[in-house]
Amino acid sequence: MKTKTFDYRKIPNYSIPRKRWIKRPMLQLTLFNGVKRQQVVCLVDSGADECLFHASIGRSLGIDIESGSYMQFNGIAGSIEAYIHPLEIQLQDFSDRVIIKAGFTESEGVHAILGQAGFFENFKICFERKRWRIEISDRPEPKRSSLE
Repeated sequence: MKTKTFDYRKIPNYSIPRKRWIKRPMLQLTLFNGVKRQQVVCLVDSGADECLFHASIGRSLGIDIESGSYMQFNGIAGSIEAYIHPLEIQLQDFSDRVIIKAGFTESEGVHAILGQAGFFENFKICFERKRWRIEISDRPEPKRSSLE
């Protein structure tokens, strides 16, 4: 089993102007759709049920967003509409690729979020906020697809 530790990333804090920076658990992934690929920095969100990406990311991979299964997500910021598609992902510094189901949305509040379904079921995640880092381990036998 491979384990890798990543430091939280420092990003601008737009919600509290006097506090200019905030640290977040963010990871770089490579997304694959056939021969197309794109690297994306994603927020690891244990409170998110699903993996969500902005529709522009899906379009850059050649995905016809609206052809996916429609799903509505409800959260603290209200509800958003997304279309679900299979997506192959590879976490930085890991060799295995995993197929997940991911939602693509036009919501401006979503860029790239790694949630419970797909991501957490394929990797062991340990948040160590006191040290501002996250530890990721691959599962001995990853669930290769969350499409069931």
